[in-house]
Amino acid sequence: MKRYIAALLLLTACGAPQHRFPLASPMWVDDDRRVFAGRPAEIDTPAQWDRIDHTIFRQLSELWLYEREHEAINVNSMDEVPSSSWFTNRIGLSPMSPERLAQGACISASAPPRPWTVTRAKTSGTSPGLFIEDAAGQSYLFKVDFDLPERGTAADSIATRLFWAVGYETPCNQVVFLQRDELLLRESEDAPSLEDVESLFEQAVQLEDGRIRGSLSRLVAGDPIGGWLFEGRREDDPNDLINHEDRREVRGMYVLSAWLNHIDTRAENNLDMWIEQPDGRGYVQHYVLDAGDSFGQIFPQSIVMSQSFGLSHYVDFQHMMEDFLTLGIADRGWYGAERGPAGDVFGYYDIARFDPNDWRNGYPNPAFERGSERDKAWMARILARFGLEHLRAVVATARFSRESSAEELVRILRGRQGRLLERYLTRLSPLTLPRATGHRLCLRDVALESGFRSERHYEAVAYPGWPTDRTTPLSAERDGTMACVSLPEAPEQEYWVVDVIAETPGRERTGAARVHLYATEQGDYRVVGLERPDP
Repeated sequence: MKRYIAALLLLTACGAPQHRFPLASPMWVDDDRRVFAGRPAEIDTPAQWDRIDHTIFRQLSELWLYEREHEAINVNSMDEVPSSSWFTNRIGLSPMSPERLAQGACISASAPPRPWTVTRAKTSGTSPGLFIEDAAGQSYLFKVDFDLPERGTAADSIATRLFWAVGYETPCNQVVFLQRDELLLRESEDAPSLEDVESLFEQAVQLEDGRIRGSLSRLVAGDPIGGWLFEGRREDDPNDLINHEDRREVRGMYVLSAWLNHIDTRAENNLDMWIEQPDGRGYVQHYVLDAGDSFGQIFPQSIVMSQSFGLSHYVDFQHMMEDFLTLGIADRGWYGAERGPAGDVFGYYDIARFDPNDWRNGYPNPAFERGSERDKAWMARILARFGLEHLRAVVATARFSRESSAEELVRILRGRQGRLLERYLTRLSPLTLPRATGHRLCLRDVALESGFRSERHYEAVAYPGWPTDRTTPLSAERDGTMACVSLPEAPEQEYWVVDVIAETPGRERTGAARVHLYATEQGDYRVVGLERPDP
């Protein structure tokens, strides 16, 4: 028995045994939109309860729980996430022009036809708003800024488009300008009073010509059934087979949220929609609904909390205990924080205090807590595809009144992006999407494509007949932004594994991109898998 336990511990310490991938194409589409009968029940997750539960009760329940770390489940043989009702591969796999990014989920860049009719009041969330209907009968949510002039409406436009480009489904959000007489009031039980509408106009940013600035969010198709959670599954959705905290696109959202300082990633800002078909059956589509808290919020009642957004949870027991044990001597990144050149718009959103290793959501997030190095590196590879022109194009959709505000936001986004890439593209391999043509194997080097690195050396070694300890050195070279390896013309074995290692002279040497291949009867190779072993 003791020997059995010792052997089990040894296997656990050494990790999974070497394995082969089947001779099959990668799964790029996870068909989880299969229709079923029975509309799922609507889930209500009150914001205050969600905050208390994850800050206190979940932490206490997991205090003595041993949970072995494990990788995300919905990953294909290329170490990527297949497209599904949760995620659609966009800029991470295919080039996207700055113009297409600026369009985002919107069908048209023009504002909806006017006049707009107020149908009901917005009763949830922190930013004031109204539900309206345009002259063509399409419904929208109209919101105005509530803390810093232009920040909230800008974040609605910019952050939502970045979420969409990465791969999440979002509404179409636009910055609009509105005259008071372009807003009509419908007589109904749900409609707000004239005083409520006037109050909204008083809170909004006023232009010299009398117009107000707002954000218009087109309501997405389907019937809402509540916000999706960052853990567990919907028991009444037969397509929801993977715990949400084990989905890579949910875990990896940590890196995207850290980039934007989107501190309000919670169930109420997500949305599940029931997409019903003509026969009454349907499926659930998952949305990220609201990223309008991004960049730098200001809470007038607590400037210290405003300074700590992204650096500490709203109630952070770890920091509280550290402060207690050190008698408050511990230095904190928000002590003495100052606003930057556009601080009247973005508050304390900056580069200098940003640490990718220790960014914190407003309150603990179960999926973020379980995110692995591979999950975060996957998202970083996607974020690396956003170039300077992409950022300029998406920031332009915010329609800032001052060009300096747009320039400052681009500068901060670019700087925080650089810190994320420095953290997540220098350990696990940034080489991706391998392709074999004849006797040549090439992988995209995301670090080169993004301009994050300019110099690159590569090494390659093959393991013919994997699993084996026998190795064969191969010739590797740079071809533009690709790492390319020459494969043997007369392979001795059917199954090959090739490790390709990227190195930046004088800097990092990353882990290998481990490519699995079959040698075909025609004498060429077929790629069937990619792994990223720990360096």
